[in-house]
Amino acid sequence: MPDDIRARLKRLRQAGRKRRRQPPRGPEAPQEEPTPRPVESSTIAHHARESATDLAHLPGMEEVESPWGRYLLRILRFPLAHRQGRVSLGEVLGLDAEAVRMLAESSEFDFRRAVFLDTETSGLAGGAGTLVFLTGVGAFEGDAYVVRQYFARNPAEERAYLPDLARLLAERGGLVTFNGRSFDWPLLRSRFILAGVTPPQAEPHLDLLIPARRLWRPRLGACHFGNLEQRILGHDRRGLDIPSWMIPSLWFRFARGEGSAREMEAVLYHNQEDIVSMAPLAHVMAATLAGLHDPHPHDWLALARIYVRAGRSDQAEMAYRRALDHPLPPALRAQAMRELAALFKRRGRRAEAAVWWRALVEMLPQDINALVELAKYYEWEARDMEKARAVTEEAIRRAKTWRSPRERARALEALERRLARLMRKLTK
Repeated sequence: MPDDIRARLKRLRQAGRKRRRQPPRGPEAPQEEPTPRPVESSTIAHHARESATDLAHLPGMEEVESPWGRYLLRILRFPLAHRQGRVSLGEVLGLDAEAVRMLAESSEFDFRRAVFLDTETSGLAGGAGTLVFLTGVGAFEGDAYVVRQYFARNPAEERAYLPDLARLLAERGGLVTFNGRSFDWPLLRSRFILAGVTPPQAEPHLDLLIPARRLWRPRLGACHFGNLEQRILGHDRRGLDIPSWMIPSLWFRFARGEGSAREMEAVLYHNQEDIVSMAPLAHVMAATLAGLHDPHPHDWLALARIYVRAGRSDQAEMAYRRALDHPLPPALRAQAMRELAALFKRRGRRAEAAVWWRALVEMLPQDINALVELAKYYEWEARDMEKARAVTEEAIRRAKTWRSPRERARALEALERRLARLMRKLTK
């Protein structure tokens, strides 16, 4: 375990022991977190009562008695003006319908009715034995953004909160998650079914990880949530936060009565921040896709590809040109030029495509793809067989320098067939 994280955990545990005024324990020897042991509900009823007292100090926390048992529910209200870095919560509500449709790829999606959902689980791999001990949901209600956190202090309490959670989700319309299509929702749905609860409708489902990767992966590389919070929103969490990978072990410690309420406060804070940051992040994505503000200069190429995928050719052309107006690494510049030329070709604007193919011929001394495209253009569009022959011969010269015998032979075979056809046309 890294030293900075070990020190953070030590501070959390010391703060939790001081809050309960228990006699201090001796210092813990640094060691790796053990593999979580299964927790039996029958052995920890007294821990649940103690935990309720320990967590009762948190703002908005209450113990709920349901027909299936007890659980903890925390309700927090944030004003729409609350900011996560550079973006306020309410800005996502000001998006026009077209911006929302582009992001959600659905004309039915409405952020006013949607639920922002994030789970914390007893394991990161999923599977039938994985518990969802904490589900956080956020929703716009009147003049506030309301976060509800359903928290199970032990395995039995998961069953207690699931019916209430299902009821809330059924009353809303639409789901927003981050990696929820592959993790949160399938796991939560299986927990509903195992508990005998009818899973609520999850469509339309906007998984923000998908557009985040399309838009920002070329520039940022890693698109994990914390990186997007810092790089896109300009938001840094305060010191109470902990890494996601530590959360399952911390909950098992807590459920066995070995951890502290302070550790669970950190888990709740982590979940809360995920829920609160999703709305501003969705706003930045939608506003960028809709052209409501200029993206980072290095995002124009990714934006162009998104427009191509959406069939928005005019916007794609504009984005490619904007990308090429800015300094780009040579490989990315060449790729942008190829893709813009391909866009022109698909739209029947082959003379404009030829301008970019010629530029690629000059830029890439070993590449033959642009030469082949130029040969096609001169043969079938410009009807200039001499130029078609010349660029084909140049392509053959370049292909002969390739190191891979297989690729070289394949390219030369196709090029020599093309050259033979052109020579027949020239001798007629």
